[in-house]
Amino acid sequence: MSVAAHDLRNPIAVVRASAQMAQRQINRGDTPGAQTRLKSIVDQTDRLTEMLETFLDAARLGAGQVPLRPERLDLREVVDSAAERARMLLGETIQRGIEVHVPDGCIGVWDRPRITRAIRALLTNALLYGDPAVPVQVEALRVDERVRVCVSGGGAGPYVEEVSRLFERFFRGRSAAEAGQSGSGLGLFTARGIARLHGGDVRRLDGDLFELELPLVADSQDS
Repeated sequence: MSVAAHDLRNPIAVVRASAQMAQRQINRGDTPGAQTRLKSIVDQTDRLTEMLETFLDAARLGAGQVPLRPERLDLREVVDSAAERARMLLGETIQRGIEVHVPDGCIGVWDRPRITRAIRALLTNALLYGDPAVPVQVEALRVDERVRVCVSGGGAGPYVEEVSRLFERFFRGRSAAEAGQSGSGLGLFTARGIARLHGGDVRRLDGDLFELELPLVADSQDS
């Protein structure tokens, strides 16, 4: 609970401050200024919703009670949505590109919000801790009836002594503290848990290169 309270405090404060400022701007007749503040409120509300859903998924995974609503999805659309959410969560603090390479026909039956959240977690890590001089790389490779999505930020990756704990719930490595980044330590934990619920997995390959493996629909290459 203390982790959740700490992470939620900042966006809640931004929402309150923006609402107060918008109210003053409306009273002064400053409609454009108020609209800007209202957009900030919407953005922060979206951020809060995503954070709360991550906390809830982590709790459900810990209890072994995660209801899935699978549907037929195109991987490219899911990755694009995850990239948009990652940028939304980080705001203007991180200005890096994301290069996506996903072959056509990667269709799977997955729970849309949860698979999006799993990929978003990998993208967020890459954006925060990778090399700021290079874009984040997302490369998908189809192997028979499975797809491997590799995400890399071009960084050095975690310290050797921390590798075995990367997927623990609430674990945050030294690199996060050194970068001055706050966080819940739930991203990789939930990403792996969600992947495994779908018959896949998340693993670290090397450096800050992570791989998400998922099953595909058998006939998706020809659809």
